[in-house]
Amino acid sequence: MTDVAIGFLLLGVAMLVVLGIVFAISSRGGPPGEKPHPPRGVHLPGPSFLPVVMSVGMLLLGAGLAFRPEDQVANLWLAIPGVAVLVLGIIAWVTAANHEWRDTERGSHDDGAAH
Repeated sequence: MTDVAIGFLLLGVAMLVVLGIVFAISSRGGPPGEKPHPPRGVHLPGPSFLPVVMSVGMLLLGAGLAFRPEDQVANLWLAIPGVAVLVLGIIAWVTAANHEWRDTERGSHDDGAAH
């Protein structure tokens, strides 16, 4: 394993450690109570896992470009699944946004209760 590959591996492990710490801190539950609601007329999208899916796709694509044989542009065993996951994540996110847009057009957010 070359020094560059070891460096990328250490960088990936460090990123996972930092993300794990952030997740552990942010997932601590506070005191149970009523969830806050936005004011009337304000529309906030619901939580989504799609940014994480797209990040995994970009991670695989980046790893495929970084850990490649000398005579190839990319490691195809990493880059092709990365592109597939990234494209499927983009399609799912656009589909969810279109569905949300249609729901917003059908209902009036100014007259209804906050959500």
